[in-house]
Amino acid sequence: MHPIRMAVAAHPVRTLRDLVTSLEAAITLTLADPKPHSVHRLRTTTRRIEAQLELLALLPDLPPHGKPAKKARKLLRKLRRAAGDVRDLDVQRDLTPSKSHEAAQLQNLFEHRRDRAAKKLIAALNKHQGKLTRRLEALLKALAPVESLAVPSAHLVQLVLDWYTHTAPPAAKQDHDQLHGIRKAAKLARYMSESGTSASTRSLARTFESLQQSGGNWHDWLTLSTIADHELGTSSPLTRSFTRRCERSLAKYQSHLKSLPKGLTDS
Repeated sequence: MHPIRMAVAAHPVRTLRDLVTSLEAAITLTLADPKPHSVHRLRTTTRRIEAQLELLALLPDLPPHGKPAKKARKLLRKLRRAAGDVRDLDVQRDLTPSKSHEAAQLQNLFEHRRDRAAKKLIAALNKHQGKLTRRLEALLKALAPVESLAVPSAHLVQLVLDWYTHTAPPAAKQDHDQLHGIRKAAKLARYMSESGTSASTRSLARTFESLQQSGGNWHDWLTLSTIADHELGTSSPLTRSFTRRCERSLAKYQSHLKSLPKGLTDS
């Protein structure tokens, strides 16, 4: 009878290599047609690679790879932001109802902005794709000696928890910048957790995913209400509706923060 394994392990370098392959596919699909699904996949994959680089930065005794990692991060950020501009407009279109003159006005605005943002995204991909490919290849080459590196799940969980508690702004302080920071940190922590396949890492990933979605829902309604206020005015029924949705989603997000498990909140 085999002894019980310490834990299911994560393989961060192999995961990074798989993500680079996924990114290449996402770029190809987006260049062919920047549909919402392709753009979303592109944006998410860039963020997942960034999360994997964060995880690798926490591990000791890796071969020197800081220079190619830094160069890759710079380009990944550019593509993620360009894809994010398009993706945000897709979300705003989906959240806006279509049964009023004001809603139609916003939908037309989003359509025009999305077309411009998609063209900028395509231009960014054409400009940076080759250089990004070379930088990611250089990064993977530098990490090749530790291709089989395995991180036990218990260690991965602790690494992610420590990273999140040191990175996320204090949950007790609830201004918008800090709430945004918590949401973004939860997203990266989720992707880092998903490097593992054990029950403990999956559970941690679900915790961060739930927090990410709660904060994302608030952020989406905040953005939409701000746009509506600017385009339609504060007294607009649609603006008031969006503002109420924003207030409700903020209350849920704040409640979610208060209910986080011990170890994810301020001491």
